[in-house]
Amino acid sequence: MKLKTGLLTAMIGLLIISCFAIGQAAVPSFIDYHTASADVTWRYINTIEEQYVKGVFTVSLPDKFSLRTNDPTLNWQKINGYGDLTAVFTKSGQVKYIYESVQPFSVYQTLFGELIGANSRAITYLGDEMVGGRPVARYQCAEMSTYWIDRETNVPLRITDESGYNILSLRQYQVDADHKQGVEFFTLAVRRENWEGTIRIGRSGGHWFPMELKVSDAQSEIVISFQNWRLDEQPLSFKDLEQLEHALDHGRAAVEQGDHQQVIRHYRQLLNIDPFYTPAYRELAYSYGSIGNYLGAVESYQQWLMLEPDHPVAMNNLAYTYMLTRSNLSQAIGLAYQAVSLEPLACFLDTLGYGYYLVSDYEKALHYLLQAEEKADEMELPEIYGHLIEVYEAINDPAHASSYRDKLGELTFGE
Repeated sequence: MKLKTGLLTAMIGLLIISCFAIGQAAVPSFIDYHTASADVTWRYINTIEEQYVKGVFTVSLPDKFSLRTNDPTLNWQKINGYGDLTAVFTKSGQVKYIYESVQPFSVYQTLFGELIGANSRAITYLGDEMVGGRPVARYQCAEMSTYWIDRETNVPLRITDESGYNILSLRQYQVDADHKQGVEFFTLAVRRENWEGTIRIGRSGGHWFPMELKVSDAQSEIVISFQNWRLDEQPLSFKDLEQLEHALDHGRAAVEQGDHQQVIRHYRQLLNIDPFYTPAYRELAYSYGSIGNYLGAVESYQQWLMLEPDHPVAMNNLAYTYMLTRSNLSQAIGLAYQAVSLEPLACFLDTLGYGYYLVSDYEKALHYLLQAEEKADEMELPEIYGHLIEVYEAINDPAHASSYRDKLGELTFGE
């Protein structure tokens, strides 16, 4: 069974709408533990197949998860999740990092995790009501979402969005008639535009746990069943995922700020943990090139191509970096030709034409540069015009060179 990332295709949004009212008190949580484990069965069902995994599920609230299995048919034995990052431990001892949450964790977060989150939101008390025969307190947040919280347990039994649409509603509950311990189970229905689900929670050892989480759309269904919940004293600790998140967050921020030294610093830290993350090589190559470290740029593009041998952007950019340094021109033209063959974009055609100019094959240079001009948008034209000027000067055609200087001047003046 392959690990399925995310939820169902349409299950993108969160269950609860965030709302904050400054100065308001949060409703006490119905959860009084931090880390717990359970035996779990995860089933994925669609019109073609049914797949399932059994194992041990551990959660450290709010966003650390682990799933271990001894299933001999699987090529992995453990997956750890932290936020939107996942580490997959294979039976061969390798670790593969995935930059999104996998189904067992994302379903838990979207259903049970967001149910817990409803209590932590600052909401305004409106009054007491009844929902399905249960006494509840009604609250509202600044964005006009409304919450009905069970008076006895603090479990949210109904949630509506600002338009009054039911996001979550009480389907049924069961009272412990024998031991007079109050409510034993709640079953809650979840409805969104493109999917629906259920949350079945129960009390075990005096604590509330999810017993079954289910989501479905028109194509498929995910069912996660939990048994034998027990509390753990030691919380989950994933130093690799925490370091990965830190490097990724700071690297992305540095990219937005155009701080190339910090881009290089943080993405190199990331690659020390996960050397297979191709976006890091892309960002490193750009930043190395921007500060004039063409050797670093070349090495980064080469690493990118090792992981994605047919990526036309990596081919084109490595080719152009060679051209800027006037090195490996034959290889550069070969890479640029492959990029054009895969995707004849204006920028790729420009690179190929410029490469032929550098080896004094002016006929081919004009052939590809003029094609690039035809396909280019206004942002791409200045560089193409500059290359055409160089070619026409090289073949002693001052009329065409002057014409393209005028065109380039018009573009520059227009800015």
